[in-house]
Amino acid sequence: MPQIVSHRTVVRDGWHNMGSDLCFWKDTFWLVHARTSAHAAPDGVLVVHRSADLRRWDEVAVLKTPNHLADAKLAVTDDELFVYTADSYFDMESGKERQVLHPYVWVSEDGYRWSEPTRVYDRNYWMWRVRVHDGVFYSAEKGGELLSSPDGHNWTFISRIPDDEDKSPKDVKELRKIDHRTTPHFNEADIIIRPDGEMWCVSRTKREPHQHSYLYTSKPPYKEWSCVDLETMIHCPALCEFGGKVYVAGRRDPNTTWIPQHTPAGNTAIFLLERDGVTPVFALPSDGDAAYPGLIALEEDRLIIAYYSQHAYLSGVIEAEKKRRHHMVRWGELRRQAPPPGYSRELSHHKTGPADIFVAEIDLAVVEDGSSF
Repeated sequence: MPQIVSHRTVVRDGWHNMGSDLCFWKDTFWLVHARTSAHAAPDGVLVVHRSADLRRWDEVAVLKTPNHLADAKLAVTDDELFVYTADSYFDMESGKERQVLHPYVWVSEDGYRWSEPTRVYDRNYWMWRVRVHDGVFYSAEKGGELLSSPDGHNWTFISRIPDDEDKSPKDVKELRKIDHRTTPHFNEADIIIRPDGEMWCVSRTKREPHQHSYLYTSKPPYKEWSCVDLETMIHCPALCEFGGKVYVAGRRDPNTTWIPQHTPAGNTAIFLLERDGVTPVFALPSDGDAAYPGLIALEEDRLIIAYYSQHAYLSGVIEAEKKRRHHMVRWGELRRQAPPPGYSRELSHHKTGPADIFVAEIDLAVVEDGSSF
């Protein structure tokens, strides 16, 4: 039965810390997350941390744009570390309030000194997670388009990953000028390229009645796609492969049945991903606004996951009011005021309260009954 080898709180400062990612670059672990007053507060910034051993973590950089930042993702080459996100604001150009996104990238050669934020691709696109394979950058962006780049800055369209919407690529392009939410059945996604060159993509969807996630597969040149219903909900999927096995982590539906394990099964989970579906592996301690993980494997049968959660407060282990007093007083003042220009009061009330960042090591090969996972 898989077990937690180590579980460390990286950030617990009273802020609503969220949207984490993790990578191993230049013999060092790197973690990025958003720090904000609430899930969609207008004051979100990105924070970068480093660790040599997964035990001690140091904050090394804070990244900002003029607008709200939330989920950030890491990508690496041999020489450079990339942080991708999209900032958001609201405009009233059409007479109706609409959220506007602009994708951004920062680049660093050492993790400490970062470039200025650079806009990439186009308005209302979000390279949700970027992967580098054989020197080429790929992203299944949040609206269902597969993009590629030779350098992480200049992106081109490869193909549209199919959903149930009867829209042509031209129609979608025109809709993107108005609103980024053009594809309700394709959302947060991650990709991985298998040893034979086939691309696997797992996407969050809003397919009713259970919002099942889907596995999409495509062979080079990644123009034609097949899909399989994974028959479970996996929000914010993060993929990794080691030893021929592919794993996906994300937020599961806590109301679904889970496998027996030694620790309580929270809403942040890891699955074994195969062509015809997923198998539950392990669920981390987590509750409330949670998950949005980074997932890596440096050795066989051991996974390292970074994620965020509010379980310490919701369970009563930590008295939330004491931990969040300063930030919630500030946030209370913000909520009583008119929203900042170009910002939605409705969204700014969503998912408040402190949330922490965690890093855990999971041993998948713990032998208890003569067998292994």
